[in-house]
Amino acid sequence: MRISEIFGYGVEDLSATARKARIEKHCPFRSSPCTKASKSDPIGICSISDGQEAASLCPVRFVEDNRIFNDAARIAFGEGALFGVFPEVRILKIESEDEAPDRKIGKVDYILGRIVDGKVVDFAAVEVQAVYFSGGETRSPMNFFLENDHLDLKNSDRRPDFRSSAQKRLIPQLQLKVPVFRRWGKKFFVVVDTQFFNALPNFSSTSQGNTEITWLSYPIKKVGANYSMQNANIIYSEWDEVQNALREGIPPDPSEIVEELQAKLAWPKAKRPRVLTVTKL
Repeated sequence: MRISEIFGYGVEDLSATARKARIEKHCPFRSSPCTKASKSDPIGICSISDGQEAASLCPVRFVEDNRIFNDAARIAFGEGALFGVFPEVRILKIESEDEAPDRKIGKVDYILGRIVDGKVVDFAAVEVQAVYFSGGETRSPMNFFLENDHLDLKNSDRRPDFRSSAQKRLIPQLQLKVPVFRRWGKKFFVVVDTQFFNALPNFSSTSQGNTEITWLSYPIKKVGANYSMQNANIIYSEWDEVQNALREGIPPDPSEIVEELQAKLAWPKAKRPRVLTVTKL
């Protein structure tokens, strides 16, 4: 897949607005300077694409038009609800053994708080996952584009690593946070693009009333010279189903383990496993 958006605009967009955003290193999705990798010299590559549909490399890419917050709040609180968006809220407390203040861990990307008469009366979690990529670094092709107004076709392809992004990043985050929200009986949303979601192992869906993780899977489609998030595919799921599907590898039958151990007993003596007898205490 090829680099498709730089500082919020498609690489085919050479308009004055797009050029201004790139000069100022501005992120149009959150209406502030881009800070990806560095505040002073950010890497403003938002996504990579197959030419028609993009995969997001940056979680901020999903903030386009506040769509993810509205979609999640509509499901969690209902139409017309007033809600606040609270970024990076830590939900787990580690008690200090001395007089130092307690620490908090388990940072949730966003907490949506329902507001009634100026008071927060309910809340839900929104976790956002972009994809990592394999291949070379991206600063060089970005700088080439900024200097030449076109991509270096020899150095602009990158392979999205959906497997690593799910197994090494997303699942550990969900393992830490989902059980807490399940215990509380609060909604938990995971936001990804459809390229990411379609690369996940299959898991069973459930009804809206039984959901423990609600997936908001967004197509990021090419529209003219730019890319735009389309309506979400909404998937309701149970945590155990997701966790089992995304577990690294498939557990074999126990008999296969016994056969492997038996074979190792026949290894040459120098490599053979230790064989001990349980001794009395």
